[in-house]
Amino acid sequence: MSKQSEKNYKILNHLPDMTGRSISRILSELTLNTLNADIPESSYAAATKMLLDTIACAYAGMHAPGIAEIVDLEEELSAKGNGTVFFNGKKLALPSAAFCNAAMIHAMDFDNNYPEADIHILSIVVPIALVCAEAERQNGLDCLSSIILGVETAARIAKPYIAAKRQHSYFLTTSLVGGWGGVATAARLRGLTLEETVNAMGIYYAHTCGNRQALLEKTLTKRIQPAIAAKAALYSVMLAQKGFTGSEHVFEGPGGFYRCYTQDSPPEAEIFRVPPKPFGIEELVVKQFPTCGIHHACIASALQLKREYGIQYKDIERVEFFLQEGGGTLVSMPFREDSIPQIAAQFCAPYAIALALNKGEVHIRDFSNEAITRDRNTIDLAKRTIECTCFADMRLKDYPAVKAGCRYIKVCLRNNKILSHEYSSANFCDASAMDMLRVEDKFRQCLSMNGEICLTTASKIIEAVKDFQKTENISEFVSLLKSEATI
Repeated sequence: MSKQSEKNYKILNHLPDMTGRSISRILSELTLNTLNADIPESSYAAATKMLLDTIACAYAGMHAPGIAEIVDLEEELSAKGNGTVFFNGKKLALPSAAFCNAAMIHAMDFDNNYPEADIHILSIVVPIALVCAEAERQNGLDCLSSIILGVETAARIAKPYIAAKRQHSYFLTTSLVGGWGGVATAARLRGLTLEETVNAMGIYYAHTCGNRQALLEKTLTKRIQPAIAAKAALYSVMLAQKGFTGSEHVFEGPGGFYRCYTQDSPPEAEIFRVPPKPFGIEELVVKQFPTCGIHHACIASALQLKREYGIQYKDIERVEFFLQEGGGTLVSMPFREDSIPQIAAQFCAPYAIALALNKGEVHIRDFSNEAITRDRNTIDLAKRTIECTCFADMRLKDYPAVKAGCRYIKVCLRNNKILSHEYSSANFCDASAMDMLRVEDKFRQCLSMNGEICLTTASKIIEAVKDFQKTENISEFVSLLKSEATI
């Protein structure tokens, strides 16, 4: 017997017990059996706030590089259906419409953060919820509850994954795990049975994918990975409705998700049965800057130094920053002008820090290709903004020892004066940091990405989101999402 055959024999004769209730069945029961009335008002309030934030991100991304090509191709390939593509009003098959809308939401990397689960989950569940609720003529309350249960499902899968993974840090959690949240959202709105939902979970496992290589190379593929998950999730649900079957033990089986993607044993099924307190939707964080969240604390430090000392671009000799011991994070690399400017800037700590020091703000408008290419001062300063990979090398007189979770910057001025600042990244993991009023401001900021704002239309959309829970017809809400919100 060959070594590979011997290995296969051992695996087949030492299979884990798969006779109990599967994790996918437990999650499917949570999805389908949770009544709207079981969800606390605090969760609906959080979902409403996050819905406005997600729509804001879609507006910011509707003209982002690559979006027009995505929409054109989906219109060419897709059958006509009942799913509305944001802003142009075209009706496509539900998976295609969700794909387009998800890509817009995630394009500017301004959509939600979920620190405990490492997922941009709303770029998957919101576009699925809206196209399904529109097609099924569901009301706002049912749509919100499906978003809440989709987030909950994804969070319950992601948290033990984040805790367990020991290798393969270049897997992308959002698209690996987020699609199961999309399955839950669609199954609830489309009225799947328990068996159909379990099958849909299994079918989706055949689709799950996602990696960070596109981020490393600063390519457009980065912005479509949640969209791929959304499309696959809806396809899986629709296929299950037709009687197609999927594996049930997709999480705990010998070839299941946790063993394949963490090389570790799966978590005990019991942890998935714990009642949600609170629901995961209440843990989502609204992003304050349109960049990767790893260096948001460095941006905040740069803005503070700019406000406090009024430093100008011409005053700065060089800048140093510290993210974590060892350095070499995905955003640590120098700014490259030979790539797509928008993506290069979004995922470049040197550029974001330089922008904050140069302009005193980090606005979504500063992240168009045109704005980045024009801003030669920021590009020049970014080239002089360097990561320190060892905290001791910063030689910060005011901060002799590194604090857990803190980020640091040091600004060396041409007059030989040195300014430094420490900021805790925990401040950007607080779900309460951005209240509804601040999200409304972010919404208007995102609209301004595309030109002068039509305040009347903007106010109408904001009020429609605030009243979303009372909406009787989702189609009326979707019809408000037009490009005419800008003049």
